[in-house]
Amino acid sequence: MRRLSLFALILMITITASVGVRAPAASAQQQEQVALDTIAAINAWRIQKDLWPFKRNATLDALALLQANYLLTLPDLPEEGDIHIGPHGERPKERAIAAPYNWPTYGRPDQVAEEEIAYAGYNVKAAIQFWQTSTIHQKTVENPAYREIGIAVLPQKFGHLFIVEVGARPNILPALVDRNAGLIYLTNESFSGAARSGPWMHTVDRVRLFDFEGKPLNQDWIPWQPTLPLPDLPGDRLFVAYASGSLQSITEVRLDTDVVLLPGVQISAPTATSTPLAVPTSTLTPTAPPPTAPPPGTTPVPTATLRAGAPAVSTPVATPTTAPSPTTPPQDIVLVYDSHSLALVNTSGRALDLTPLVLVQGTTTLAVTSWATAFLNVPLTAFPARDCLQVWAWTEPSSLNPPSICRIQRAVLNLAPDRLFWTKADFQVRWKDTTLGTCHVGAGQCGFALPPSTP
Repeated sequence: MRRLSLFALILMITITASVGVRAPAASAQQQEQVALDTIAAINAWRIQKDLWPFKRNATLDALALLQANYLLTLPDLPEEGDIHIGPHGERPKERAIAAPYNWPTYGRPDQVAEEEIAYAGYNVKAAIQFWQTSTIHQKTVENPAYREIGIAVLPQKFGHLFIVEVGARPNILPALVDRNAGLIYLTNESFSGAARSGPWMHTVDRVRLFDFEGKPLNQDWIPWQPTLPLPDLPGDRLFVAYASGSLQSITEVRLDTDVVLLPGVQISAPTATSTPLAVPTSTLTPTAPPPTAPPPGTTPVPTATLRAGAPAVSTPVATPTTAPSPTTPPQDIVLVYDSHSLALVNTSGRALDLTPLVLVQGTTTLAVTSWATAFLNVPLTAFPARDCLQVWAWTEPSSLNPPSICRIQRAVLNLAPDRLFWTKADFQVRWKDTTLGTCHVGAGQCGFALPPSTP
């Protein structure tokens, strides 16, 4: 930045007004409301350019505050090109990947999605005008490779010092809600490093939504698009699954906090003093994921276990097609299962009320009523003969076929890949308070007659 005379300051040429101002030696306090207003203005700018808004990130906040506090210890703010240099001569990307911030790279230290912009002057309006009229700053703000933002706004003699960090992390694809507009803003991956090597998602091509219990809101994947209508659902969260080729990632969206920060919107946002190591909103790995806990405040029912975790990518195989042996006693319900799916088939020859049925393994339960989603087109209280319900992991790249003894697959549930309980141990089938029997892991099939009074 160029130094300006007092005359220029009086004329309020705010683009570079504060350069050359002696800063206070003590660490200044973050101006949080100004920071929120700045992010809101940047998000409105991006939306006008048909780009997704940024989600605030505590690690980027901490990086911005680190540089801002350092700059205010100097006798004068540096020239424009030097304002991004840290106390040891390091550049923003070098600070980002260093401990304790450890901003993740796309495989190599030179493949890191992070940039920094700065402004010193009077207010948010002046900062936005400066960045919009500066080619290099405009390109940074409008870069579709970035999805997250951090900011420090500290007071100085002629206004504020603004330090803004923008970035992206591999396979971390936020989604934000705008309740006023009734929209979900999706993100995508377009950083050049993601396309070169490694298990990085790049150019997401399809998405899928799940409700707060992990029940699918759309029967199959739909093409990626910048926004989706916000469903009117109970619960405090939903989940967005992203897919790019064979790679998938899932993001938890909390409806009260994962809100698009726009001018006039009140939101409880993290401050720049938050713990710098922010928890990712989603992860991805091509191998099996570690176990994840069910969401806080929910019981360990498999349909409530969708979590922002590390979904596996598996190759679908056909479910067993073995029909019940003709020598077995008459069975009203047959369960057909393998390492990918479980199907519950009405083999009674008549319509059944399936609502009292529950599958139980230890503290994990799967009630048949969990299939009562918007996609169920028959009542569970009169479930047709020879039809079935089926469940498999959300990581299957395509829908699985029902077993051959099933005439019509009436509804499907999707679980977290580590919640396929029938692949881990024996489980019981219960009818109200009565245990009908036990299905053995690996057996592939088991069947039961319902109590005589069952309609």
